[in-house]
Amino acid sequence: MALTGGDKLGPYEILVPIGAGGMGEVYRARDPRLNRDVAIKVSTAQFSERFEREAKTVAALNHPNVCHLYDVGPNYIVMEYIEGEAPQGPMPLEEALKIARQICAALEAAHEKGITHRDLKPANIKIKPDGTVKVLDFGLAKVAPVSDGDSENSPTLSMAATQMGMILGTAGYMSPEQARGKAVDKRADIWAFGVVLYELLMGKRLFQGEDVSHTMAAVIMQEPNLDEVPVQVRKLLRRCLEKDPKKRLRDISGVELLLESGAESPPNDKAAAISQPNKQGKLPWVVAAVLAGVAAYVSFVHLREVAPEVHAVNATLLPPENGEFDFSNPNALPAISPDGSRIVFGAKTKDGKQQLWLRRLDSPNAQPLPGTEDAGFPFWSPDSRWVAFGQASKLKKIDIQGGPPVPITDLAEAFRGGSWNDQGVIVFGINAQGPILRVSAAGGTAVPTTVNSGDSPRFSHRSAWFLPDGKHFLYTNSQDGDIPIRVGSLDEPSKPGKLVAQAHSTVQYAQGHLLYLRENTLMEQPFNVKRLETTGEATAVAEGIPTYTTPSRPAGFSVSPSGLLVYVTGAGGGQSRLVWKDRAGRVLGNLGEPTAQIGSIALSPDGTRLAAAIINQQRRGDLWIYDTARGVPTRFTFDSSASRQPVWSPDGNMLYYSNAQKGSLDLYRKASNGASNEELLLADNRNKDWSGISPDGKILLYSRAGEKTREDILVMPSTTGRKDEARPFLQTPFRESDAQFSPDGKWVVYESNESGQFQVYAAPFPGPGGKRQISPAGGGDPRWRKDGKEILYVTQDGQLMAAEVAARNGTLEIGKVQKLFEGILTNYGMTYDVSADGQKILVVENGASAVRPLTLVQNWTAALRK
Repeated sequence: MALTGGDKLGPYEILVPIGAGGMGEVYRARDPRLNRDVAIKVSTAQFSERFEREAKTVAALNHPNVCHLYDVGPNYIVMEYIEGEAPQGPMPLEEALKIARQICAALEAAHEKGITHRDLKPANIKIKPDGTVKVLDFGLAKVAPVSDGDSENSPTLSMAATQMGMILGTAGYMSPEQARGKAVDKRADIWAFGVVLYELLMGKRLFQGEDVSHTMAAVIMQEPNLDEVPVQVRKLLRRCLEKDPKKRLRDISGVELLLESGAESPPNDKAAAISQPNKQGKLPWVVAAVLAGVAAYVSFVHLREVAPEVHAVNATLLPPENGEFDFSNPNALPAISPDGSRIVFGAKTKDGKQQLWLRRLDSPNAQPLPGTEDAGFPFWSPDSRWVAFGQASKLKKIDIQGGPPVPITDLAEAFRGGSWNDQGVIVFGINAQGPILRVSAAGGTAVPTTVNSGDSPRFSHRSAWFLPDGKHFLYTNSQDGDIPIRVGSLDEPSKPGKLVAQAHSTVQYAQGHLLYLRENTLMEQPFNVKRLETTGEATAVAEGIPTYTTPSRPAGFSVSPSGLLVYVTGAGGGQSRLVWKDRAGRVLGNLGEPTAQIGSIALSPDGTRLAAAIINQQRRGDLWIYDTARGVPTRFTFDSSASRQPVWSPDGNMLYYSNAQKGSLDLYRKASNGASNEELLLADNRNKDWSGISPDGKILLYSRAGEKTREDILVMPSTTGRKDEARPFLQTPFRESDAQFSPDGKWVVYESNESGQFQVYAAPFPGPGGKRQISPAGGGDPRWRKDGKEILYVTQDGQLMAAEVAARNGTLEIGKVQKLFEGILTNYGMTYDVSADGQKILVVENGASAVRPLTLVQNWTAALRK
């Protein structure tokens, strides 16, 4: 029954009717408690508990361009009363854009809270006398009966929830996926925004027909004609009005970027002709079929539009048939496609072959990607067609529809993850000091796109991740302790990135949230992509996610804009164990009990003790010394500032190590029995690590990041710490590290990437010339067996190799090179050592290798609202 002035509705006093909405009558009323006028929409049916919960979510929106929801009654909602008119075109471009920008601000605020409008149209927009735009009815659009076939003023439509799909929206403004009854997300609002902007500019509807069915058919079938709109907004409208939501602008914050990028070149005549419907061919039959389907849909009309309640759904992903996950190495971590249809990950076959695999999420089976052996850190193109990855000394991409990998650019160091925007730009990091790099996805030379922020002694940017506008990107700095998360910009490559958060891992963004790890807990933190700042506290999403003790600390999760989250679990709480193995890889026994993650290790010259860097989740830790007979560890350093890379003196009385207590990694030593204080031998503003010591104990080898070079090997006397007495042994434009003396002191073995791939070399000491390549197909982390008969090293995929060597007449002869066993951890430091006779190998085994199947979460943000 209609209400009249003076009637009471709850505590509200009805003043006058002001119109009819899709859900019923609309009244201006008075709230005597707060002495303010309100707008009340009255339904003819009672609201459900679910509607009330959804209304409370909408009420949490607090934005100057959003009409506020004040209260919900049993059959009415109370909203902000707004004096103003709905916008009507045609209007000048400047005026239309002023309105459009405020609409964008309202949509962005809603989308960041997971709210989709689903019924954006001029009737749900009001312009106040002061020019402020207010968007009405977020998530609360209702349904009135369809009558008279009036498609121009058609109400919001919904189909019965028992049917295969649901139509939500107003016919002339709904997206193609809405018209087909498919699930929708915020991209449906972006479509409607494009339709509204067109109408503001042109003063006419973009899609209209004789009735609702014909209008919906036009939405589905007709390509929008944008020839008459101002050239400045054609590119924007084309991106908003892509019929395929996967190709449509993904985030409303990208509107401003598209406006700034200017006009779009018109398509050539041939392409334009192809894009137009063929009116004389099959179109009538297709339209007839569409109209029949639409008529079936709209025969189910409900009182109001309320989307089905969304729940987070967990599933398990198993490894490939005849294969296994091996996430002990971060190269194999998974990546979800932007459209949420596929996942790529690294896996190992039973014969030990490691490569990338691709699985469609609607299929139970994964397929190997040919040519991706030993590839790592995969990431997707924005159209979900290409997978990019690092492989040896190249950044490559592969078309998932078929074909071999295609090189994109050369890599000076190992690849450490990248991101690909919809303008065809890739940003990525490498395992070296320096900036995030950018390169065209079509190929070319990579150039820097970040600079040192000056707040850390280590300038090593990693973990690039584009934000939705395709211009700004997140990145982290490789360092110990808390890792700063910054935002860089393609437009300002010489400007330090803005600090936005702190984490213990790499970072990703999706659906208004940053995701990163704190210790082993996956956290989300609300993030405004327009203001480039966090907007709330971080909360936990999942526990037990592994991170990796490389300085950049890649994390075992991946997220997509489509609402999917996948993560690795079962990391054993980051536990490591020390295992004795024979040369065939058979376990002989354990040394001590499992403990926190172990980095580099070193056996004492007599084999009775082991020095080990035990690291916590903040990449901080101390050295401990194990009694190898009893397996009992004793703490050796006590400052918890990332002590690592232990090296024993030849008599075992002194232990040399690196420590970051002053900021950068400096060089220290201390009596191995702990009876004296530590001694600082060399400090400067660059990271350094001990490598080895000569058999007579007089010469020390260490590696240091150069000012104009990647990393160099230097020597210094063990009796002094004066910088002027250190001199280069190997100094090239490439990276040389992990040097060790031969047992006779006449050779130095080391790793270098001068060939474009890390290889193991040996050079005569003190030089010059005469170096020999030890590894035939890549390797690093070399150790010279104490009897001088072998050089052991590790391949990129963790295989332990042994090369026979013999020094004769001033040359080094290389004999047979054989594989011993696999499973050596890489990127953790020197994670193995060998007994004097070479028959027993002590290795670090990380709990991250004992993973359970991948966990996949659909609609992961739904759990945040509980």
